[in-house]
Amino acid sequence: MNAEAVVDLDAIAENTELISSAAGAAVMAVVKADGFGHGMVPVARTALAHGASWLGVATTAEALQLRGAGITAPVLSWLHGPDEDFRPAILANVDLVARRIRGGSLVGAYWSTSSTICLVDGTEWARNR
Repeated sequence: MNAEAVVDLDAIAENTELISSAAGAAVMAVVKADGFGHGMVPVARTALAHGASWLGVATTAEALQLRGAGITAPVLSWLHGPDEDFRPAILANVDLVARRIRGGSLVGAYWSTSSTICLVDGTEWARNR
């Protein structure tokens, strides 16, 4: 017996509309891990078309994949290695959560873009190392 995943974009659209109408605030659709196995780009497009105003991903590679697919909505990326090169993501206007800045390259690249960088310091982010 083979397992098969059936992606119902209509259900994603309906759920996004329900959440968006009830939230009273901006809604982020988290599409990391290939849209949790449902296809990151189709899920992102569906969610954005039905009320989500921004997207969440784990890695900058995922964020850049969305940008490469022509998605221009705000994207937040939050899991990064200690030596991550943020410049490609910053230049693609990806919003970032960063625990550390080594050197000035992150800040220097930021000033010429519209990316937002959220610097955090605390034990709640320790699991992301």
